[in-house]
Amino acid sequence: MLDAECLNGLREAVEQVLGDPGPRAFVDESKGGRYAYDSFMWTRNEAFRGLHQTSRLPGLAAGLMGSTKAFLLVDSMFIKEPGTPQPTPWHQDQPVGWYDGEQLCSVWIPLDEVTLESGALEYVRGSHRWGRWFASPAEATRGGNHASGFEPVPDVEASRQEHEIVHFNMKPGDALFHHLLVLHGSSGNAASDRRRRAIALRYAGDDATYVERPTGLKPIFDPAMKNGDPFGCPLFPQVWPPSAEHADPQTVSNTDWQATSA
Repeated sequence: MLDAECLNGLREAVEQVLGDPGPRAFVDESKGGRYAYDSFMWTRNEAFRGLHQTSRLPGLAAGLMGSTKAFLLVDSMFIKEPGTPQPTPWHQDQPVGWYDGEQLCSVWIPLDEVTLESGALEYVRGSHRWGRWFASPAEATRGGNHASGFEPVPDVEASRQEHEIVHFNMKPGDALFHHLLVLHGSSGNAASDRRRRAIALRYAGDDATYVERPTGLKPIFDPAMKNGDPFGCPLFPQVWPPSAEHADPQTVSNTDWQATSA
């Protein structure tokens, strides 16, 4: 999906973001290695902004969702340096986000060769059709009362033989598209000679709407939207087809931002 020039630009962009993290970034070195996360890079980095403006990804997402439009919900990066043991727990994306609807999808793109050893994503095939919503792993591990109202995540690791679990070895620039209710996770990076740099993009289609959840992830700032509002504003722009109304994502900032309707 991405050519060598684009990949090299994104690798440089990752280093820039690591050196100048955003408001939702964090780094974990507590167990050895180094796990780093950040999001909404497109609001402050030219390479990530260009990915949404010029690549095939938004159009492909719209087609897979059966939607006439695609709106960008967030971009994120997940860095697992060699020898990083932290796994990504089994989870669903939709219950922990600010989006509802059927026309939603995630795209996961590695910037390095990825295998099970280095932390390839694994999926419980068909789990998006279970009709079940699971609380975030963080909510469960804190021993909370599941304020989200969703059930605890099943212990997939303890019952792997009961599920059809699949993964894909990937080359840099390959892309995985998945439904936001599919259970997925990954191991740490046990490789000693290979980083696992990956980016994830989430898109919304025609029927998707904004939702505030009591737990889970939050945008980088309050978008001044209400439950049920459609997407299409500077923070959640229409990226397919390109929209003149939201053609300049640089208008987004933490201190000077005004919502506009789609």
